[in-house]
Amino acid sequence: MSMKNETAIVTGSTSGIGKKIAELLLREGCKVAICSRKEDNVNQTLAEFKKEFGDSVIGMPCDVSDPIALQSLIDATIKAFGSIRVLVANAGVNLTYSPFEYMSLEKVNANAVTVIGINLIGIINSVSAVFPQMIKQGYGRIITLSGGGGKRPVEHMTIYSASKGGVLAFSRCLAKELENDERDIKINIFNPGMVDTNLGTDIEVIEAWKDKETYEREFELIKKYVMTDVDISCSKVMPYVLPSCKENGEFFKGFSGMKLGMGFNKVRKELKKIKKEN
Repeated sequence: MSMKNETAIVTGSTSGIGKKIAELLLREGCKVAICSRKEDNVNQTLAEFKKEFGDSVIGMPCDVSDPIALQSLIDATIKAFGSIRVLVANAGVNLTYSPFEYMSLEKVNANAVTVIGINLIGIINSVSAVFPQMIKQGYGRIITLSGGGGKRPVEHMTIYSASKGGVLAFSRCLAKELENDERDIKINIFNPGMVDTNLGTDIEVIEAWKDKETYEREFELIKKYVMTDVDISCSKVMPYVLPSCKENGEFFKGFSGMKLGMGFNKVRKELKKIKKEN
């Protein structure tokens, strides 16, 4: 129970990475506010967590691209727990997996508005909303989520990658501002790697480029050879949310780069074998 006096908000925490991080925090004794855009998902996850963690968890619907909704979440968390010492800005979406040339202007614009609105503006909003409370208490631990394409180019995920690159730049700029600040507020950036979440399944693949069957076959190979276990990945966050954390502006990973490279080599070999057999 190393975090029994800590309080946290984890955005996008009713599934996948966010839910796992919320669970890990709760297991360490932290009080946690969860949220996502869909009320049914919040209610379901809240009921699940309350069975084990009781009043240590609260939850409410919140679209992080909406500053009014975020302020309501901040106010509810402070009312319930008295403080917000940790923010894990996890909420994120990816809508389309496709080469940029296969997307119409209308689709590009719609994707950009939603994906950048949640993945980048939503994270900036989340940090901004919690910042006054952290300044007031003179303490805070902030984790933002970068990801695929944030640091290195990734094919077929141009808009998603742009949003994650923006998160990296924003977080490092803010870390620079906090570098010599007398208050104990730190921000660090987490790249969870490829984890089996709904980001990979609830996604549109442009049929003119790749049919659904081919994508699903490739995705299964990636799950087999490349993806990192969600528990292993999310456990890497824990040292960065503790009071003892001294890092600021660090980009840290939830996966092994060597395993990732070797895994994709295996995927390529399997796909070549399948193509040859067909």
